[in-house]
Amino acid sequence: MEFEKNKVCQLLKIKYPIIQGGMASISESNLVSAVSNAGGLGVIGAGLMPPSWLEKEIKLTREKTKNPFGVNIFMRHPKIEEIVRVLMKEKVEIVFTGGGNPL
Repeated sequence: MEFEKNKVCQLLKIKYPIIQGGMASISESNLVSAVSNAGGLGVIGAGLMPPSWLEKEIKLTREKTKNPFGVNIFMRHPKIEEIVRVLMKEKVEIVFTGGGNPL
């Protein structure tokens, strides 16, 4: 079955309108790359993980897929500024936020 390219697929540059939830401690490079390689959007769940873990998982995901993926960050993370710096350094294009106001 071939899906019609909808606006979500066009915006995120994915084949299917499927966005994997960013589940803390579960959504890591193996799951994220598998979802992205299958045509959906894999999402790393940063949760309360340290910034170094997030940076490592972003790099591992890039090794495992050339397709788009995103990162879900917890806005009440005690090191949120460091988390955001990792996202900027690694040039993550798709970011989901939860647990606080992103402004």
